[in-house]
Amino acid sequence: MVSVATPWAHMLSATAVVATLWLPTTIAVCRADDGPIGSQPATGPAVDPRVAAVLAADDARIAAMTAADPTALGPLLSDDLRYSHSNGSVDTKASLLELIGGRATRYVAYHPMDRGFSFPSPEIALEHGRAELVLEKDGQPLEATFLFLAVWRLEDGQWRFLQWQSARPPAVIPPGRLELLGKDAGTQGWQQLGEDDFVNVNGEPDTWTWQGDQVHCTGHPVGVIRSREPITNVEVSLEWRHLSDAGNSGVFLWAPPEALSDLPPGKLPRGGIEVQVLDHGYTARYEKQTGKKASWFTTDGDVFPVGTSAMNPFPPVAPGSRRSFPTARHSRGTPEWNHYYIRGVNGEIRLWVNGHEVSGGSGCAPAAGFLCLESEGAPVEFRKIFLRRLP
Repeated sequence: MVSVATPWAHMLSATAVVATLWLPTTIAVCRADDGPIGSQPATGPAVDPRVAAVLAADDARIAAMTAADPTALGPLLSDDLRYSHSNGSVDTKASLLELIGGRATRYVAYHPMDRGFSFPSPEIALEHGRAELVLEKDGQPLEATFLFLAVWRLEDGQWRFLQWQSARPPAVIPPGRLELLGKDAGTQGWQQLGEDDFVNVNGEPDTWTWQGDQVHCTGHPVGVIRSREPITNVEVSLEWRHLSDAGNSGVFLWAPPEALSDLPPGKLPRGGIEVQVLDHGYTARYEKQTGKKASWFTTDGDVFPVGTSAMNPFPPVAPGSRRSFPTARHSRGTPEWNHYYIRGVNGEIRLWVNGHEVSGGSGCAPAAGFLCLESEGAPVEFRKIFLRRLP
């Protein structure tokens, strides 16, 4: 819903699988878009100089690896290094330096998405998180997202890289291509939604028309259809496309019953978390019509609370609002299809656009309600709508 930034670019394909690893002893978490340090107030000081020191050492390690510079990398590694790759192979300091300096394998890009730190002793730092990697092996590109746990040791006053263990995330979903699960989708808890699974809240009889697993929306009147049953913890996978330039639509999660009760045609829910579905042409239209810069919304997957609902947005955040801006641009313009993977768990919502995590928020209230598809003035289509309830 639009009533009236692109800090860095991901390099993963739409089939990358993404997840997040949390450790309860974390004292600081750094997201890719946080700047130097994002602190977590649960324990520890707001800014811990140890975190800054280890973070700087890790940034130097990443820079040396992507530059294929073993000379710069060597002093950052402990002589006792044990580097365990996600495929099970293990390198020592000597063999890792040989790998980095060789030509057969090259780290083209290495982007840490989340990094958390804890200190079980004064000389040991544990770093955990998630990263995206572009690797070139024997001339062939390889792209991956992985979870990792790294151990740093303070040696002669310098933090050195001691141990590394990485693993591919569990196959929560192949973002963008859930149909690849084929017959296994049902056995893994996924339910494909169709006409019988939705209720027309405030549209005309012909506003929404179904053909198999695909639904066409005329955009008139403004309004929504909702799931028959409310949902709490959930994963949603769907594809959408606009059929006109500057099209506007959205997906609502956790719309409370009272936000939909007696909702007249022409109105949107009075509560819920909206995941924006907006065509790129909307920016130019808005700026032409208003004469103002489109600084408060994007067309690449904004997430924000509506009406009576609340959410703490992940950065970057739209100026003066509760709208989480995407960290990168991955949406495709009309008439191409886009894929959204939405994961809502314990009041936290995260959005992946065409395989890339871009936006979301925590502290959503309420964190239960209906899934809605939005009609907002322009023709739009949704298809391959899958839902999986989580504990």
